[in-house]
Amino acid sequence: MNQIITQHGWAFDSSLWKELKKIYIKNNWIWQDNERGYFNKTFASPKWINNNSYKRKNIIIIHSLGIHLIDKNILMNASHAIFINSFYQFIPNNKDRKLIIRSLERMKKKLNNQEIKLMLNEFYKNSFFPNEINLNHQKTISSKFDNANISHLQSDFNKLSIENKPPLLVSKDCNVLIIKSISDRILNDDSSTSFIELMNKTQTQKPMILEIENQGHIINNYKIFNLIDNWINN
Repeated sequence: MNQIITQHGWAFDSSLWKELKKIYIKNNWIWQDNERGYFNKTFASPKWINNNSYKRKNIIIIHSLGIHLIDKNILMNASHAIFINSFYQFIPNNKDRKLIIRSLERMKKKLNNQEIKLMLNEFYKNSFFPNEINLNHQKTISSKFDNANISHLQSDFNKLSIENKPPLLVSKDCNVLIIKSISDRILNDDSSTSFIELMNKTQTQKPMILEIENQGHIINNYKIFNLIDNWINN
């Protein structure tokens, strides 16, 4: 019995995985989504379903801040992990540090006032750059923001300032795929590189690194789902 548990990043929801989810449910995988309940979806925090199959795969698919949002037991009991534009420390220790801190402070202020819609809309544009916001999100973006759970958004937003390096993110024997978007406007390149370096040090088998051109913080190309599918099945 193979299983997948997903975790979206900040200000998104489980609709990120809509197309990939169809593939695996069709092939009789158990698929569960961690849902933070930022908008009109109900908060959900699933767990692995116990089974005694020796060959089973417990796969996590995590985007961005999601690595700081998902239950540690889910991480440590995964046999395979896919990290998409993830990080252990969002704020880098480089020349961009002060600029990023100021940017986060401006966003935090807008979370507390009537500018939240404008701020989230701008965040979405930057997340999808260099591509347009896909049709699935365009259709729901207005209704999502009208139903925003401000307290959840604020609480998780604060996790972007975490600066303690975790000793171990997944078990040492976990197979890891790291997907890094070259044109990411959200995640600083040094933060992405530091995450890759950490995973190289902690894993028994070095992670596979997949650098994607013409994609931003949000992957907006369903062909990449085929690459993920090939990695999972091989």
